[in-house]
Amino acid sequence: MIRIWLWLLPLPPELQFLATPIGSAAATLVFWLLVAFVLQFIVWRLVKALARRTESEIEDVVVDVSRRPLVVLVVVLGSIASLDVLGVDDASLADVRRWLTAAAVGVGAYWIWRLFKEVVMHYAAAFARRSDSRIDDVLVPIINQFVPLAIFIIAGAIIVQNLGVDLSAVLVAIGGAAFIMAFALQDILSNVFSGIALLVDTPFRYGDLIRLEDGTVCQVMKIGLRVTHLYDIGQHAVLYMPNSKLANERLVNLMQPTPELVSVVPVLVGPGADVERLRATLGDVLQGHPDVVGEVEGKLRHIEAFETLSPEKRRHGAERLRAEAEVDEAVRRTLTDLYDLSAGLRQAESRGLSDAERLELRRRWEDLAERAGHLPGLEEELEGIDLDLDSTLDSIAGRLPEASTARRTWIWINLWANDPDVLRGEDDRKLRAFWAARVVGLMRRVDGLGRMLADRSAIERRLDEAVLRVASWMTSEYKQPASPWKYPTASFGGVQDGLYLFRMVFYVDNIELEHFERQSRVEGQLRREAYRRLRQAGIPFPHVRYEVAMVNGAAAEARDEDEMGARR
Repeated sequence: MIRIWLWLLPLPPELQFLATPIGSAAATLVFWLLVAFVLQFIVWRLVKALARRTESEIEDVVVDVSRRPLVVLVVVLGSIASLDVLGVDDASLADVRRWLTAAAVGVGAYWIWRLFKEVVMHYAAAFARRSDSRIDDVLVPIINQFVPLAIFIIAGAIIVQNLGVDLSAVLVAIGGAAFIMAFALQDILSNVFSGIALLVDTPFRYGDLIRLEDGTVCQVMKIGLRVTHLYDIGQHAVLYMPNSKLANERLVNLMQPTPELVSVVPVLVGPGADVERLRATLGDVLQGHPDVVGEVEGKLRHIEAFETLSPEKRRHGAERLRAEAEVDEAVRRTLTDLYDLSAGLRQAESRGLSDAERLELRRRWEDLAERAGHLPGLEEELEGIDLDLDSTLDSIAGRLPEASTARRTWIWINLWANDPDVLRGEDDRKLRAFWAARVVGLMRRVDGLGRMLADRSAIERRLDEAVLRVASWMTSEYKQPASPWKYPTASFGGVQDGLYLFRMVFYVDNIELEHFERQSRVEGQLRREAYRRLRQAGIPFPHVRYEVAMVNGAAAEARDEDEMGARR
């Protein structure tokens, strides 16, 4: 009889010489090598073929990641099993067994790390890109940095303990070393904990524009464990700011609560001018620029008279403004539906929902879903499409109701992405990705309300709160009509050096576009159009002169603002 792992097998007379502990150990090792061979060249090919037949790619990734670690693990565990079958109580063999066990733990830790990296983190990052929530943007980097560290620390502790090292003594030594290193590396540790604090309680998110205490305007690129990477838009350089310093800085987030930023353009005119007439003229100028936040209908009335803009810009701006007006109306209607549904739920919940009331509320939800934008089986469809969220939305937007908030928003954003002034390949992708997350977020929330209303096990007294949460999300995260206090104004600022000073105050719609130069461009166009209108009306104004240093040591020459504007 020969023992192969757990089985005792009879041997023919001519092979009886193998019925020894060494023969059993060798046979056990050969058995496990055959198992590894079958796994590598037969089973794995069958499993991979089956995985390719599935719609998602997660099975293929798991198979590819697991192949080599599992085969190595089978060989190592087979070697341990052969030593157990040998049954020899020898110190050297015991050491070999401990090292093989340590190798098995190491391979297992590597396998878990690869699965975490290629499967868990890959799909978590994809989900974060598709989600409109800021929470996953914060959690994914934290998990990605700390889980692998935890995996290998735990594996290392198991390996060290298996090799016979007394962990209590090691822990005491580590504690003492940590105490010493805490003093030596207190700046680094301060940066690390500040980085964790910035990730958890973040005052900004990736891509936001912030103003530092010294006035430098930067874009947040990455929050690392020790330093935060900031892009200095003025110097076209990357700043590496220690987290401890950044955590103690007084920061101004220019992108919150919205990416609109107030601007002031001063206009000087000669004394004795009609103040009210000037205010009206400058107000018309402000109303006519499509990239200035304002009342849409008024902007449509004045855009054609803005001759500083190209005909293409005026045509496209009017088209985009009309699409924006439709979005604003759809958003107002959706919010009204949400508030009405919440009020109806609150009244019905106070006395318990009857079947008739559930049917009526379901009908009202269907009307809301039709106007907001709803596709049956949305979640399943999103899972089945392996595309970026904006490309996914392109593929399903045509099936949304034509007048729905979601579809109108997507039409408006695609018009904006084709603005003559936005940067192709940068601004258009940024706009589409940002708003795709919000459009899909709206659709998902409306779909979730429908599931809650259909679920009889849902807590009835929480339904109205769920509806109000969707309404609150829309008012804070979705497109909102411009508030009247953001409308552009032209005000008289008094007399300066014997001249009348007027201020054009306005909000630029998105300061992040055009590589952060959108605000400067809009200011220049408004200034040139204002002086063009003043000249046309015969209103005197000073020619502001600038000294322009020429290259190659040439003499500087002075040009007035209008001529400079024309050159721009």
